[in-house]
Amino acid sequence: MMNQLSHQSPKEALEYLLAHGAVRYTEAGAVTHLPCSLVPWEAPRGFVQETEELTTLYNDLYHRVANDDDFLHTELARARAADDFVERLFQAKSHELAGKPSLYLNRNDCMPAIQADGSVWPKQVEMNLMASALGEASQVVYRMHRFLSQHQNIELKENRAGSGLSQGLADGYREMNADGIVLFLIPVGEVSVFDQRITESRLVEEYGVKTLRCSLEELGEEGELRGGDLYFRGHKVSIAYFRTGYAPRHYLTEDSWKARNLIEQSSAVSLPSARTQLANTKLIQLVLAKEEVLKRFVEPEQAKRLAKSCVAFTKLDEDFTSPDGKTALGRDHGLTNSDDWVLKPHREGGGNNFFGADIISRIKQMSEAESEAYILMEKIRQPVFESVRMVEGQAINCRCFTELGFFARAFYRGADAPSTFNVAQGYLLRTKDESMDEGLVLGGFSFLDSVKFA
Repeated sequence: MMNQLSHQSPKEALEYLLAHGAVRYTEAGAVTHLPCSLVPWEAPRGFVQETEELTTLYNDLYHRVANDDDFLHTELARARAADDFVERLFQAKSHELAGKPSLYLNRNDCMPAIQADGSVWPKQVEMNLMASALGEASQVVYRMHRFLSQHQNIELKENRAGSGLSQGLADGYREMNADGIVLFLIPVGEVSVFDQRITESRLVEEYGVKTLRCSLEELGEEGELRGGDLYFRGHKVSIAYFRTGYAPRHYLTEDSWKARNLIEQSSAVSLPSARTQLANTKLIQLVLAKEEVLKRFVEPEQAKRLAKSCVAFTKLDEDFTSPDGKTALGRDHGLTNSDDWVLKPHREGGGNNFFGADIISRIKQMSEAESEAYILMEKIRQPVFESVRMVEGQAINCRCFTELGFFARAFYRGADAPSTFNVAQGYLLRTKDESMDEGLVLGGFSFLDSVKFA
């Protein structure tokens, strides 16, 4: 099958992607296809199934974590003191209107980690609770693979990720009995606008939900509260859907923070809320990797299952005991065994990680205050496989790793309420050349892929 698909003309794949919107802007303002594989990844069925099932469990977990004020304040106290961005999120949270429901469009990203018996098992890289992207493009790539393999007898894992995201927005809107708009909050200079536009058009055309788009700064300048409701350019906002706001660079002026506070103060459901964004930090993921902490939020059997998907974490200034029994500060483990770790900033958002020798140089350069902003995460070892990627219309053979993330939509009427709906639907599969460390498609590090079963 590798030879049969990889020898098909990349032109056929390119034209399919362009015809169905799996594209992005270049820096010059032109439009190009998103990088993708020409050969779907042959995935272990058990790994895929467990990753999918874990996703809804993680939805429930993070909803409970986000609504545990004592836990957030305790675990993020040092980060709050050292990081103005975290402090500003806590300030935004303090403005929240009590009693609002919670709507989530999340993605659970896992890698197929090699186990002692040679099998693979999902180990979580991160849970994305904010601006989970490329659902629409992933659905297009799945359909492209289905089209290209129409004369082959293969089984592809269905991928309706984009449809699931728009349905999540529409279902949440309906559960709220909403009568306003869904406001897409986008970064200045967004290159992934086409993926978003497909979701936006589905909301309007299939569900009759009206939409608008703006930056955080524009909302801060033009948004206003009327009787507790948020209005933008004369339209009541029912859902504020963040496709930006997860990094300090997205808050260009005080108007951007004003927008964040207005959303929290108003009746509009924030997707996600400030408290949810705080729960999405790596420092919280670090603490949740411990089974005894998980039991605070979920039943013991669920805690055990979730813990099995976690890898080791450590702060730089805290003791960590390695599997061989060596106890030392996290920074010392990073310096002496840099190939076993990934150095990550504690905020959500990829593309800012350090690997190998870069870990050593970065740790040595850090001040004590800077070290508060980073954690070490165990590097996940996985099998290498052959694939063919297409970049700028050219087919390139490569040896690869991959990362599978299932999207899910969930809605809760209150902090302690059970989910009204909690459904995993569709996935993002990002495959990358083994020479690449990062996994961002829009950052040029990886390419979109699909799951094929043997």
